[in-house]
Amino acid sequence: MEHPTITLKTRLFVYISHFLSAWGDRMWQFGIGLFLIELEPDSLQLVAIYGFISGAMTLLLSTLIGDWVDRTARLKAARLSLATQNIFVAVCAAVVFVVHKYLDEIKAEWEDEWLLTLCFAIIILLGICADLASVANTIVIERDWVVELCQHDTDLLGSMTATLRSIDLTTKLAAPIVTGQVIYFLHIGWGGVFIASWNVVSLFLEYNMIKKVYDQIPSLADQKFKEGLDSAEETTDETSPLIGNDSVKAVKYNQDDKSITIDDGKSEYTYGSNENQNGGPSKEKDVGIDITEELPKKKKEEKPNSWCYTIFYSFIVLYKGWRIFMSYKVAFAGLGLATLYMTVLGFDNITVGYAYSQGISESLLGIFMAVGSLFGITGTFAYPLFRKHLGLKSTGLTGMVFQITCLSACVVSIFLAGSPFDLLHRLNDDDSSIINGTEASTTTFPMSASTELFNLTTSASVSDPTTIFQNTTRASAVDSDEPDSYLSIGFFLGGLIVARFGLWIADLSITQLFLQTVKEKERGLVSGVQNSLNQLMDMLKALMVILAPYPEEFGLLTIISFAFVCMGCLLYIKFVCSNRGVSYG
Repeated sequence: MEHPTITLKTRLFVYISHFLSAWGDRMWQFGIGLFLIELEPDSLQLVAIYGFISGAMTLLLSTLIGDWVDRTARLKAARLSLATQNIFVAVCAAVVFVVHKYLDEIKAEWEDEWLLTLCFAIIILLGICADLASVANTIVIERDWVVELCQHDTDLLGSMTATLRSIDLTTKLAAPIVTGQVIYFLHIGWGGVFIASWNVVSLFLEYNMIKKVYDQIPSLADQKFKEGLDSAEETTDETSPLIGNDSVKAVKYNQDDKSITIDDGKSEYTYGSNENQNGGPSKEKDVGIDITEELPKKKKEEKPNSWCYTIFYSFIVLYKGWRIFMSYKVAFAGLGLATLYMTVLGFDNITVGYAYSQGISESLLGIFMAVGSLFGITGTFAYPLFRKHLGLKSTGLTGMVFQITCLSACVVSIFLAGSPFDLLHRLNDDDSSIINGTEASTTTFPMSASTELFNLTTSASVSDPTTIFQNTTRASAVDSDEPDSYLSIGFFLGGLIVARFGLWIADLSITQLFLQTVKEKERGLVSGVQNSLNQLMDMLKALMVILAPYPEEFGLLTIISFAFVCMGCLLYIKFVCSNRGVSYG
């Protein structure tokens, strides 16, 4: 069977829809942290609660969300996930605006500010729901629709996934800048209105785009033949239609004429076409079998509605999803990708906070982040060329090795001039220090949604609120904001920036391996398991930083992070060695 070629116009619809969605996501991820800090400026408790609960919910529910995507018709899943995400973000941003505008009245309404606490809970709950809907939308479009659009064209699949990742990196760079300017020149409450308005308008534009794509690609309307985890059969990579096994038959069900089409790679057979049964012409070979007689009907098993089953169902899905995930030969490549999330060697809020404590100004940090994003974008453009000349497996290994080589500079930086590395500092220094003649203690909190790592200094008597947040991570650094040498932080940032090139090449390679090998009916489930693994590693990273929050201990975090990156490379090498002779394109 000759599959229809996706047109440039259709690809543009996908890219524009993804840009609108990614832009809204990046604005929200940047804004939610600022909103929560502004609501409670003397504590980072809200940000910590939001980050931890959001991470935990993503960890527990990603697999369940993926299973739901597999059970649901494609257009319905896209419509529900898109509408849910945008509506929750818009409502949450609107609540933020109301709370900011009437903050004094809300504080005075109930005793002990219980109404304000309720507003905090509503904002966090809505934000978490928006995050989970975003996970669903990502699985629907990037892990299922794109594969169907590309059909058997692995070159096109690699090109589209690279372009989508380029869009992600571009919005990650630009959206916070625009949102920050809106909040800076207007009021933070109006920043919430801006984000809410964007999501409401983009909802209709995004759905219009994906509906056009759905109408132009007939295969998206095909049923996925999945009734849930209970009907999932044993999975093997050899049954995947995208790794060149022409002997395998692809079965599709047409809801319009109630027929089944079997494609063995050479010819197509249609069973039970209504048009054929009525004597009408058929382009395909029709063997004249009535599917209502030939296909046995499987009774839908009724699941118990007990509270016990409801509570533990998500854990059941996690267990079964893990079994299916590990049954694929690319599972070790996925495990290697997950270990890359257990690292502080990335331009997240933790690394930015460390660089800030080492005397790097906000403007320079912005420039370094932009350069790092450019290296990542360059990697996405180079990825199709690497894959074409080296092959998919070798391209992923090249990206891993390149990343490790560059990050080794970060390890070297620990021992260079200007490094604060000192594992014995807690034994040599007291936990309290003197700031402007007032004794205070300093606690460092990692923030998952903001762009900096703030330092909260609680004092017995603080008359100036601006002294709450200090520019240094340790109070003892106030006497000297600049390090003795910038050699250490220069090596660290240099290795970090260049490593982005290899990181995204490896990421895209592993992503395409999964897109090509995972069965159609299990794409959502397997993607959900991968998201859960990634989130688990990210939460372990946050816990690691909480246990060792000071710049003097950041060198230890760097060594541990580098070890996990090397572990990821070893896991990927195991995948490569276990699949010698298997061509993935």
